[in-house]
Amino acid sequence: MKKMTKKILSGVLAGVLALSLCGCADNGYIMKVDGMDIRNGVYLYYQQDAYETANQKLNEIFNASSSSSSSSSSSSSVATSSSSLDFFTQSIENKSSSDWVKSETLRLIRQFVGVQRMAAEKGITLDDEDKDEINNVIKEMWDTENYLYQLYYGFNTLGEYYEERGISRETMKLLYEVNSLKSKLFMQMYGEDGEKAVAAKDILDYITKTYVSAQIISIPYNDKSGNATTDESRIDELNTLASGFANDLNDGEKFVDVQYECELYFKKEMAEAEATEEYNKNPVEGKTLEEYVKEKVDEVEVEKLEDEDTYSVFQKEGETSSIDKDLLAYITTSTVYDTAVSFPSTNDKCVYVVVLKDISKNTHWQEENNEAVLTEMKGDEFNDYLDAYAQNYSVEKNAYLVDTKYSPEKLFKQN
Repeated sequence: MKKMTKKILSGVLAGVLALSLCGCADNGYIMKVDGMDIRNGVYLYYQQDAYETANQKLNEIFNASSSSSSSSSSSSSVATSSSSLDFFTQSIENKSSSDWVKSETLRLIRQFVGVQRMAAEKGITLDDEDKDEINNVIKEMWDTENYLYQLYYGFNTLGEYYEERGISRETMKLLYEVNSLKSKLFMQMYGEDGEKAVAAKDILDYITKTYVSAQIISIPYNDKSGNATTDESRIDELNTLASGFANDLNDGEKFVDVQYECELYFKKEMAEAEATEEYNKNPVEGKTLEEYVKEKVDEVEVEKLEDEDTYSVFQKEGETSSIDKDLLAYITTSTVYDTAVSFPSTNDKCVYVVVLKDISKNTHWQEENNEAVLTEMKGDEFNDYLDAYAQNYSVEKNAYLVDTKYSPEKLFKQN
């Protein structure tokens, strides 16, 4: 799947998860914007987006107020957590939270129309590859059973889940298409040879100031059967192995080869332990234990990764990660490149082998993430441009649907 579509998918998924079960029908139109009919489901999607943004803003306000009040002994009126806020009693930017959500939804709808109008003006369309990719993703969402949604929401597919929330298959496809057009418009403006093209040097400067790169091997503190262990002698053995792998890297072996050797070593170790246990329980006629174990160990195969698939990238500031915080601090602050170190972690119950890499030399990552980096640099500016382009569009709304049936209070009821 293209990275563009992955990004769109994550946005679409985020935009409907908290929507109440409303059984809304996506078979009509809630308004006209600049003469374009807006489907109910499109409005519901963008209203959810607006609601989530509103919650983020309220959390920021709360956290700032809480931090300020924590230094004052007279702050007993401050809520104990952001989750205790009653959304519909709050104000955002001098508007009630409900009115802010409606206003933000309309801004996003105007932008939705503006993207289509602007793309038509500039002759930007979706090619067959774009269309096929979108169709494949939509088909998977509607036709492929999803265990998590069965478990948590009682729906067999994502499509069923969205349908119950008033977002039809046709609407979801339209959302993908418009987001794809928006991506193309953005790159036409800020990409190479664009009318506001960002210089390669500026992009590289941003990357090196914002990101760091590392190659990491994680060796869990497990016994030979793959079960977690606290046995100190085994942990010492694993730490010694990690140091050996680090030495191999520092002696000039390629990371992909050492990573392969490491994975193969432990898979063979596990296969040996499992085969030994199996044979001792049920000996195989005609084979000795050694023969049976060797046969099982020889069957073990490991796929060697491509070099570009071995890199992990982290933000220098504000990074949240599941890895040991001390290791993260090392990765995000050190500038000792191309030197492998072993890093035992009692917190993560493993030992890491880590090599810091100069991200300015990682041209593959830069190419793969060019649009994402440009979006970080220029995304707000582009959204302001789209807002200005679409700000004067006329709006003819169905007041009953907007203010009553699909009102924020109705769809985002708080328990």
